[in-house]
Amino acid sequence: MGVDFTKEGHIAKVGINTPETRNALGPDTLLDLFKVWEECQNDDSIRAIVLYSAVPDIFCSGMDLKTAIPILTGARKPETEGEKWLISDNRAVSRAMLKIRELDRPVIAAVHGYCLTGGFEMVMGCELRVASEDAIFQMRETTLGIMPVGGSNVFLPLQVGQTRALEILLTGGNFSAAKLHEWGFLNRVVKREKLMDEALSLAETIANNGPRSIRAMVSFSRRIQGKPFLEALDLEVEVGMPVFMSDDAREGVRAQKEKRKPNFK
Repeated sequence: MGVDFTKEGHIAKVGINTPETRNALGPDTLLDLFKVWEECQNDDSIRAIVLYSAVPDIFCSGMDLKTAIPILTGARKPETEGEKWLISDNRAVSRAMLKIRELDRPVIAAVHGYCLTGGFEMVMGCELRVASEDAIFQMRETTLGIMPVGGSNVFLPLQVGQTRALEILLTGGNFSAAKLHEWGFLNRVVKREKLMDEALSLAETIANNGPRSIRAMVSFSRRIQGKPFLEALDLEVEVGMPVFMSDDAREGVRAQKEKRKPNFK
């Protein structure tokens, strides 16, 4: 399996772990990720997820040109389970890379080293992002004469603005963690040795809050995209009012009155 998956309390840790390909996203790794996201969705005990690299010198080298691309372009027929899955649904890659998803728990990316192309696009699909000072981000497709189709043309302008997104996409250059923090793409930049501690601390803070409100806000943040202003306001009430009327809400208010930590179920 190219993905490490562990749970600690209400937090899941998902680590990409294919050192032989520098964490390139091949069909089998993408299928592993898709299965992990499904498992997280079906486990009500999970309230936050940290996505990280288990390889010490890189986060992700992007889509695997030797395995995924020949299958997606029809250069050869699929053989493995992952390869067959890859062409079974034209949205399979988007689901594995968090662009189209049913998962309503926040995913926190913990990025170190190089985060390239498809890896960068998967980080765009995360709700929150922490990076080490040595992290380098790059969308290099244009230098190869191709256009990225993993969601970056849609997600990145929403996250850093149109002109900054186009600078990243059109130049194919390297962008530091400091620059992307300045541009609002990253929540935090920390020293390398503090990366996982920072991401897990953020996950723990979230996981201590009301699970229904967490799931509702993550779901809402996806559903609101592209909607007109008044329709978005109506949707906020539609999604939020059941949370107001939930056991979590009653427990949260009761705990505040009693000056204790809430016991969310």
